[in-house]
Amino acid sequence: MTNLPARKAEVADLALRIGVTAIDADWTGCDAVWPILERIRSEGAVVVIKLDGERRSRKYTVVISGEPLGEDFFRTDTASLEEGLAAGILFYAERRWN
Repeated sequence: MTNLPARKAEVADLALRIGVTAIDADWTGCDAVWPILERIRSEGAVVVIKLDGERRSRKYTVVISGEPLGEDFFRTDTASLEEGLAAGILFYAERRWN
C-alpha cells in the first residue's frame, strides 16, 4: 500500500518542476492533473483512464504506454482514482523527466 498523501504531494511538486499549472498537494480527480496528462500525451504517449462499473473492487484502471516509453508501459488497477493517476504520472516522470 502506498502513502497516497505523499504520492499526491510528489505529483504537485512535479507540476512545478515541469512548468505546468500549480496544483494543490491534496488534489482530487482528473481535473487537477489534466495539464500533466496533456503534457504526457503531447510527447506521444497514450493515456487511458478506465472507470469500471462492473468490478466490485479496484474499479479504476490507469494505463500509460507508447513511443516515449519504448517497450515499457504502466498499468494499474486501484480502488482510488487518485492513487492510479499519481502512480502513473510518477512512473512516466521517472522514465522521461528525471
